[in-house]
Amino acid sequence: MKLAIAWDYPALTAFYALHPYEAMVVDRAVIRFAEHGEGHVERVPPYFRLHAGRYRIRFAVDVEAGRMTVLYVYRVA
Repeated sequence: MKLAIAWDYPALTAFYALHPYEAMVVDRAVIRFAEHGEGHVERVPPYFRLHAGRYRIRFAVDVEAGRMTVLYVYRVA
């Protein structure tokens, strides 16, 4: 099942602040999950957390709309 990708404002702001290489890693992880359902994903109710290198992407999935909404992008130590 392919999902459309929507970026919430806080996630988009954090994404644009990343170094281009790190942004590429995050973007690839989001696209890979949306298109193939692949990636290291944890369920953190009511959201999901996707691992992408040193970054975590918190997102929600709306199955009926066929969309994943990226809520936050943050770096872990």
